[in-house]
Amino acid sequence: YSFCTLLRTGNMRPHLKHYQVVGRATPSEKNPKPTVYKFEVFAPNFVVAKSKFWKLMRDKYKVKATSGDILSCRVVRDKKIAARNYSVNMVYYSQKCGYTQLTKQFRDVSKAGAVSKAYNDLASRHRAKYLNIEVLGVKSIQDKDVSRPFVAQFAQNGVAFPLLNRRVQPSRKERAIFVAKSSRRAIV
Repeated sequence: YSFCTLLRTGNMRPHLKHYQVVGRATPSEKNPKPTVYKFEVFAPNFVVAKSKFWKLMRDKYKVKATSGDILSCRVVRDKKIAARNYSVNMVYYSQKCGYTQLTKQFRDVSKAGAVSKAYNDLASRHRAKYLNIEVLGVKSIQDKDVSRPFVAQFAQNGVAFPLLNRRVQPSRKERAIFVAKSSRRAIV
C-alpha cells in the first residue's frame, strides 16, 4: 500500500505477521525419526517466514532447506485484541559497530504490531536494514514494569484524547429544514 491509500482507507495494519513454522530434517537411514522443531517468526508473508525458519535451523541445528521438510506454516492470531505493553528483545548488525542487542518497549494491540513498530524504529533511529535485524523474543509486560515514558503515558487509567474538528450542532428546534430564499428578480 502507498501512504496515501493508507490515509484514505484509515487501515494502518502492521506490515509483519506472526508465523509459527514447524519443520524437521528429512528422515534418512542414519536418522529415521528426526527431531521436530518449531519457531515463531515475524515476516510479511509465508515465503519469508519459511526462509527465516531455515536460517534459524541452519544456524542452530545445522539443518539446511535442501535436506529438510516444513510440516506446517501458519499465522498466529492473538487470543484477545486489547492494548498491551510489549517488550521486544532484538539484535541487529551494522558494519560500524558489529552486533548490538537491545530491548525496546511498545504499546500495541498485537505482537505483530509491536514487532512492526520495533522494525520501523530500528530503521529510523539506527539505520538498520530489515535483513540485519533478528527478533530474539517478544513478551507482554505489566503497566508497572514499563520504564519508557512514551509508553507509560498511555498505560495510565483515564487516558483521554481530544476530539478535534467537532462542529456543534444546533438543537432540533433551531434547525430549519426548508428555508425560503429571498428572490432577487426585479418585479415589473
